[in-house]
Amino acid sequence: MKNLSIILLGLLISIGPGLMAQKPTPFASKTANADKISVKFDFPAEGRTSKKGGGYSANVDLLDPKPKKVALISFYLYDPACGKASKSSTTTHVYSSASVWTTPQALAQTHIDGFYEKSLAPLVAGFKEYGIDLLTPDQYLDTQEKKDFFYGFNQESGKKEKTTRTQIGYSVAAKGGTLKICPYDEGYRPFFVTNEPLNESMLANFVNTGIGGANRKMTSSLGYDLAKAIDVDAVVVCYIVTRKPKSNKEDYVVDAVSLFMFGPNPKSDGPDDKNRGQFYCGTRFFAKQLQFANEKTGVTSYDNIGNVMTALAKKNANWVINRAKK
Repeated sequence: MKNLSIILLGLLISIGPGLMAQKPTPFASKTANADKISVKFDFPAEGRTSKKGGGYSANVDLLDPKPKKVALISFYLYDPACGKASKSSTTTHVYSSASVWTTPQALAQTHIDGFYEKSLAPLVAGFKEYGIDLLTPDQYLDTQEKKDFFYGFNQESGKKEKTTRTQIGYSVAAKGGTLKICPYDEGYRPFFVTNEPLNESMLANFVNTGIGGANRKMTSSLGYDLAKAIDVDAVVVCYIVTRKPKSNKEDYVVDAVSLFMFGPNPKSDGPDDKNRGQFYCGTRFFAKQLQFANEKTGVTSYDNIGNVMTALAKKNANWVINRAKK
């Protein structure tokens, strides 16, 4: 029996850790059960009950017909940056430092490609369950005119996108850039929706006010101008917030995943109306920095992101079609 144990141990060592069963990452573990994934609404309340099309969000009861053909215009990884400040002192001097960092771009490309591969089918299926066809760029950009408009489109916004971040230290400051990157060669654009905070996404920043506050220029630009030009009923933006929490470790986490639908105001008077586009729905999954890539173990896993996408899509579509809260 002792000899058998030694033999088995020897076999495991010879197989190597790469072929042995790997422990699921914290992200994969937390999202393993699709029925237990908690998704919050994340869009302004103003307008949801309006009978005249007022407010930033559509009263979905006024949508007649309901959206059927919907374009996925954005799918991207968003690293809003992490920062750190520190201070040390001696009897004669105070030393301070500050730094800001994001995921290296090449690695971020690998990450978003991995997430996208496991996300698209669940997203499409989640919307399809409610009679909505979610189209990819190769489907809705079916003429050269639409392609030219889409890739030349300049999005409007009432809020300034933060592309640089500053970490204030003790008498010093450091600056760095944010990162947004789409799946390679899939045709998406990383349209701006909202600014994520430095270091960590927080629930209170979004669901209490709806997407961090309203933005009529953005909803009309995406929900009316773009949607009309590419001939769809509505458009969808999806982004995954990831971060590298520590600058000296190659560990990466998911902070949040958001899915937003915008479309024409059902009561709009036309292109001169300042409120011609609205939120149809926004849904958000807060991950609280669940690790998906670990430097020590060498494991990077995108497992179960599809479960998150299913939950986001179903809650989003169920609101738009049925005004259902669950």
